[in-house]
Amino acid sequence: MNSQGRWAAILLTCVALSPLLAQRDVTGTQWESWKPDRRMGYLIGFYAGLKADYAGFQAAERGQNLAQPGMTNPMVTARYKLERSEYYSRNIKYDFKLLARMMDAFYADADNLAIPLPETIRILRLRDAGQTERADFLLLRERRKSLGGR
Repeated sequence: MNSQGRWAAILLTCVALSPLLAQRDVTGTQWESWKPDRRMGYLIGFYAGLKADYAGFQAAERGQNLAQPGMTNPMVTARYKLERSEYYSRNIKYDFKLLARMMDAFYADADNLAIPLPETIRILRLRDAGQTERADFLLLRERRKSLGGR
C-alpha cells in the first residue's frame, strides 16, 4: 500500500470514530440532571451527527474508490457499517420519546450511571433488535470500564 492509500485509510478511520469519541464523557449522571427537552435535543443531535458522519464517510469512500480503485480496506468499511447499524433498530426507528424513556429506565440502575450515552443507545437498540448477547457483552464491557477494570 502506498502512502496515499495509508493516509486514506487513516482518514476513513478518523471519520468513523470521531463522533463517538467526542461524546464518551457524557454519562448517565449528566442524563439524569437534564430536563426532558434537553434530552430530546441530545438524541436528535446525536442521530443528526450519525447521519452526517455516515454521509461524510460515504463521500470519502467514494472519493477513494475513484482515485485509487481497490485500495480501500474492506474490513474497515465493513466494521464501520456494522457499528453504525448497531445504533438503529426497526422497532424504535426515530421514536426519541420512547428511546428517552428506555434510557431513563436503563439509568435507574446505579451501576449504569457511568456508562456513556452513545454506548447506552447502542446497547438499548441492540436489545430492541433482538441481539441480546451482543447487548449484554457491551453492557458488561462498559460496566467493567466504569469500575476501572475490576
